[in-house]
Amino acid sequence: MSANLSDRRSLIAQLAWQEAMGIDEVLLDRHDDDRSLSISDLIPAQAPAQAPSQQTSHPSRPVQTPPPAATSVSTSAATSAPASAFIQPVSPPADSYGAVIPPELTAIESLDALRTAMADYDGCALKNTASNMIFADGNPAARVMVIGEVPGRDEDRVGLPLVGSAGQLFDRMLASIGLSRADTYITTLIPWRPPGNRTPTDEEMALLTPWLLRHIQLVNPERLLLLGGAPAKSLLPQAGGILKLRGRWHDLDAGDGTTRQAMVTLHPSYLIRSPAQKRLAYADLLALADKLG
Repeated sequence: MSANLSDRRSLIAQLAWQEAMGIDEVLLDRHDDDRSLSISDLIPAQAPAQAPSQQTSHPSRPVQTPPPAATSVSTSAATSAPASAFIQPVSPPADSYGAVIPPELTAIESLDALRTAMADYDGCALKNTASNMIFADGNPAARVMVIGEVPGRDEDRVGLPLVGSAGQLFDRMLASIGLSRADTYITTLIPWRPPGNRTPTDEEMALLTPWLLRHIQLVNPERLLLLGGAPAKSLLPQAGGILKLRGRWHDLDAGDGTTRQAMVTLHPSYLIRSPAQKRLAYADLLALADKLG
């Protein structure tokens, strides 16, 4: 029975990982059946844990309610922001899409200047725990800009986006439509790996999304390819999981009033663990190749 419980927990952990990759629906492996299920439907709801209660064994004993915790914030602590912060978020939105680009970033007029400013930026604590900053790879003059997920261990070690086994698969994906890294410009959603590969917080995304938007503005690509659910949810206003967003073109505004066309597809890391879905990514790449002529 313990083995069955272990298998069940392992399957639930795998489903949770896929949901973290932006896969919130499940496709059947049969190529002739594209029905989808919500991944949340497959993870059994957990009954809320019941705190031990003395009332069960002692019905007559009154239950004391603790007083509410104090919520006041010191005014001096709230106003003592570190002077080393170069960029601060301007009214962070509920989600990352539509983040405001502060004047300090708008004044940066080249990729080299953006890289230097990012390397000098101390406003996000992720910089202190990462081994390397991931800025970009490939050709800045390419017609296609690729935006990957949050950097992982391999990216953090090398300091480049899309390396390791996922990068090798991505190179083969590009080759399948006659492209290479020299024909693309590749970056990541944020420049530093969060500790333990955790999901970035809303505050971290509010700090770092304006940098990515300015990055897109300076490159000014003809087309964008968003790899995975996190870039899609951060940069596109359309709601829905990646399986609903992929396979069609979306309008992306990087904050400069210029509409750019973006295609969402599955991340190579997900495809390594779910090879049956490679056909979907290949269809997306064919759509990209068709637009590039």
